[in-house]
Amino acid sequence: MQYEARKAKHKMAQPSTAVLDPVIDRQKPVATPSLFDEAVGIPHSPPSASTPRIGTQGWSVPGWQGLLYPTGLRPNRRLAIYARVFNSVEVNSTFYAIPSPQTVRGWYDDTPPGFKFALKAPRSITHEHRLRESGRELAEFLAVAELLGDKLGPILIQLPPGFGPAALPALSEFLRLLPVDSMQFCVEVRHPSLRSPGVRSLLHRRGVGMVTTNLLAEPGDIETLSGLAYLRLLGARRVPGTNSQPDPSTMTMEQFASETAMWTAGLRRAGENTGNNVYAFVSNDYYGPGILPAAQLKKHLGMPTQLRSGAFYTFFGYAPHGDAGPVQGQLL
Repeated sequence: MQYEARKAKHKMAQPSTAVLDPVIDRQKPVATPSLFDEAVGIPHSPPSASTPRIGTQGWSVPGWQGLLYPTGLRPNRRLAIYARVFNSVEVNSTFYAIPSPQTVRGWYDDTPPGFKFALKAPRSITHEHRLRESGRELAEFLAVAELLGDKLGPILIQLPPGFGPAALPALSEFLRLLPVDSMQFCVEVRHPSLRSPGVRSLLHRRGVGMVTTNLLAEPGDIETLSGLAYLRLLGARRVPGTNSQPDPSTMTMEQFASETAMWTAGLRRAGENTGNNVYAFVSNDYYGPGILPAAQLKKHLGMPTQLRSGAFYTFFGYAPHGDAGPVQGQLL
């Protein structure tokens, strides 16, 4: 009932002769709004090296049909459409298995010049072996990653929640295996005790970046290390060693807008040094569908994003709070 009430209320409020494009804040006169226009995204030249890379953690999300993808679109065509809207993506599937060379070449062919892929290191390395005795698998993974050529972004090494100070010797030895002269790497810690000067110094000496997440950092406080700023906005996760389990989906619209503005300011500061590469990726459980907060980040950074006409209006009832309506549609 709440869903239908919100939907009816929103229909009454929509203009009859124009659709407000929430991302670029302008009205486009249309006779009949269509969700599936031929053109998706804004034509642009390839991003420069200093352009912030904004995207989501994955692109093959069935729930994005009607928002980003036409209903019935074949999964193997989603990346090409995604890459018209965002200039980077964090590939989560590599955490579960090393992709085939054919798959990686397909990713390259489906994306425009200047697009970047951030790849998540396999969990067999980070979570099962906990970085020990994993040189052979690391080499196999990096050999496949190299096939992305100039579209390869950072390699994300996500440490498990229980990876604490006692495991630092394994991290130190593992970092020696990384070919930092030819690839960029970053480490995400989940244990609060590892966000320390000593760990930062270790990563810096090895030429590796440190990931910032909304679980352990205040909005806007983004690490810049070894020429890399890498932000991950995640949904509810338990913080190891504490009773804390932040849940961003419970934010009000005002809190979401404020937090997004602060993260954007942090990304902007990180990019002030032209030697830094800046990345930000939003999970699909952070605050509604990941494409919507990611588009909001791009908007604040002066990188206009145009999704399908009326796409946001299809997302009735997803607001995290009661009768707040389509939260992202109102903000974006």
